[in-house]
Amino acid sequence: MPYSFETIACVTLEPQSTLEHPTTPPEIVKLDSPAAVVMTNFKVVHPITTRPEVAIDVALNKMKTTGIRLLFVVNDAGQIIGLITAKDIMGERPIQIAQQMQVPRADITVAAVMTPQPDICALDAQAVRDARVGDIIETLRKQQRQHALVVKTDKATQSQCVIGMFSTSQIDKLLGYNVTPEVHPARSLAALVGQIA
Repeated sequence: MPYSFETIACVTLEPQSTLEHPTTPPEIVKLDSPAAVVMTNFKVVHPITTRPEVAIDVALNKMKTTGIRLLFVVNDAGQIIGLITAKDIMGERPIQIAQQMQVPRADITVAAVMTPQPDICALDAQAVRDARVGDIIETLRKQQRQHALVVKTDKATQSQCVIGMFSTSQIDKLLGYNVTPEVHPARSLAALVGQIA
């Protein structure tokens, strides 16, 4: 049965209008806060996925429309086979692939640029439980990563389930400052050479 919707009447916003605020102030996040406060919990936030055969610009557009910077690359069985970030797509790798394979950017797929599953940084949920925000930042810096997954391992089957993720952009937002140096995307080979020179 089709739904029927009605228009809601608008009212004029008065000049002295104020904003309502939550009754409890937001938790102040510090380097010694529990790591869990900066983790994206997949029980609350639905992870967004893509397929390996999707064009990188389609994947980037999906990131923009959903307001995220990372997509999980999954196979037909829903298993994680890689990750792709906005940085991967806007960085040097697509430029290198286009030049080496002599293909237009539009033909480059997620599979060609993604971080493959064996190279993904994952942290054990048990270790994260006792970690602090500073520990996560230090781990991401040492691994030279912007993201780290949090996995829970079933002791009986040894299978892993990704239950959350740490992201430097999320940590930056909650701490109120940049925890890693910013890297601007390369728009051309000349720009890329300029960045590393």
